[in-house]
Order: sequence, then C-alpha cells, then structure tokens
Amino acid sequence: MENAGGCVSPGVGRVGARHGCIGLSGGGGGYLNICTGSNFEEKNGAAKKIDPRLDELREMGMQRFWLSAAERFGVDWLLEFWRMADADIDVSQNGMVSMAFRPYRSYMRYQRNRYIEELVNRGIGPDEIRTLLRQQLGEEISKRHILRLVQKG
Repeated sequence: MENAGGCVSPGVGRVGARHGCIGLSGGGGGYLNICTGSNFEEKNGAAKKIDPRLDELREMGMQRFWLSAAERFGVDWLLEFWRMADADIDVSQNGMVSMAFRPYRSYMRYQRNRYIEELVNRGIGPDEIRTLLRQQLGEEISKRHILRLVQKG
C-alpha cells in the first residue's frame, strides 16, 4: 500500500515487512549511458587509434587492396595471413607470394547449385524451383539448366 508521502507500507506477512516504510525513488529507466553510437569504438572519449604498422606497410609499397584488408580486419590478421601464404610452397615461389582467387560469384553459384540440389532432394519440381530462385535469390535460371544440375548431381 502507498500512503500520501509516496511510502510503501509492507503488509503483514509480506517479505521485507521488518524494514518498515520504504521510500520510492523517482525517475530511472531508459538506457544506460555507456555504449552509444558515438563512443562504441572509443574509450574515454578518445578516438580509435590507427595502427602505426599501417604506415609501415604503406611505406614499403604494400598494395592498396592489402592495406584496405589490414584496415578492415586488423594488421595482425594481415601479417598472419601473409606469413601463412609465404610459408606455403604452392603460393610462394621465386621470392614472391602469388595468389589467384576465383571470382566470388563462383562461390555464390556453387551455393545456389547446392540449394537447387537440396530442393530436388525434397521432391520439389523444376518449375517450382525456378519460382523459388526468382523470389528468394532474384535469379532467373532456365528449366533446362535446373534439369542439367539434377542429372549431374
């Protein structure tokens, strides 16, 4: 029960009855002031520090792509990746690390084809598969192509 002074009087047999009148504090609620968008990557208001090794990589002539990767994933990640690539006999030859990546779209195509195989395994027909691919992936694939994938798999 609350009296006129904003004091809650515990009832008989209630937990905390021995404490007597408990005053209610006003206000409260809302979000804690610890992790806002402006200070998420900052500590004590100081701007996020740029790793000085980025400048070293830039000075030694590291390619722009790898500098961007180091900025995005961290210099430690890049150095570990570089060390691993350099140690691999298939990648490191004649004192140079050389890598060839397949286009990313080849990975996406592979995933799409696995999806088609899964739909076929569920008993879904080519026409419905075409509709699902159009709706879910925004891809237009011929019925003939789907049948080829089914026969291949």
